[in-house]
Amino acid sequence: MACETPKEIWEKIREEYEGSQKVKNVKLLTLKREFEMHKMKEGETVKEYAGKLMEIVNKIKLFGEPFPDSKIVEKMLISLPARFEPKISAIEESCDLTRLTVAELISKLHAQEQRTSLRDDETVKGAFQARQKWRHQGKGNKNGGAEHLSDPTQQKQANLVGFP
Repeated sequence: MACETPKEIWEKIREEYEGSQKVKNVKLLTLKREFEMHKMKEGETVKEYAGKLMEIVNKIKLFGEPFPDSKIVEKMLISLPARFEPKISAIEESCDLTRLTVAELISKLHAQEQRTSLRDDETVKGAFQARQKWRHQGKGNKNGGAEHLSDPTQQKQANLVGFP
């Protein structure tokens, strides 16, 4: 069938490129399912998670489907790992979730993530310094720092498992 008018040509090209309405509906349903099933993984940052989620949302919007921020905010709050529970509670108590934008939520969660990361870094640094201090105090001893153990067998085991 030959197309005679520009409109017919346009419709034919659009249908071939986008697919029929059935195909569009299946693609849209798949994207919605992907959105609903998506959860933040344990090692993932807030920005990585939000980026993946917004990529799905943008694909849905390309099909002409309206997608309010409130739905995205709700999804994010539901699918965050347990380490965010205190922050989620604070946000639910202090913010109107129907007016909270995705950008504001990401900003709040990112700030929490940075504080937690900073605290974790300080804890690791403190533990490392304590270990170094303990090693330094034991230097020069024939037992390599395990002299605080009274039993010679315990001292030998401590040295075998890596206690200085």
